[in-house]
Amino acid sequence: MDHESAAGVLGRNPGNPALLFELGRVYLEDRKDANRARNLWEYAVRRWDEQEGERTEQDKFILFQLTLYLARLEEGEGNLQASLRWLERVKTVSPKPEEIEKQIGELQQKLSPTAGGPAATSPGR
Repeated sequence: MDHESAAGVLGRNPGNPALLFELGRVYLEDRKDANRARNLWEYAVRRWDEQEGERTEQDKFILFQLTLYLARLEEGEGNLQASLRWLERVKTVSPKPEEIEKQIGELQQKLSPTAGGPAATSPGR
């Protein structure tokens, strides 16, 4: 779905998390605009959280995609703490939470001062 058609469909369905996810992908993959993608995906998660009623498997899959993409985006941008927070959310809707838990452990290792992660470096070194 290109930007124009996604925006048109979104205009008829404002706040639809699935459409916001797709529009965010367009901004990230085609336009290389990580900030716009992040903003769209974070907004989509907020909209998802605001929806009332029973969650379908498709609803949960949309949240899975949104939070996984946010975690990957943040990790790619070097925002490891933010990535870790999103992975914790991914785990709640993942069909394989044990795999997400493994990824969380690996990310925590990167953040560990003993692993030589960012916390290991202090100013003046």
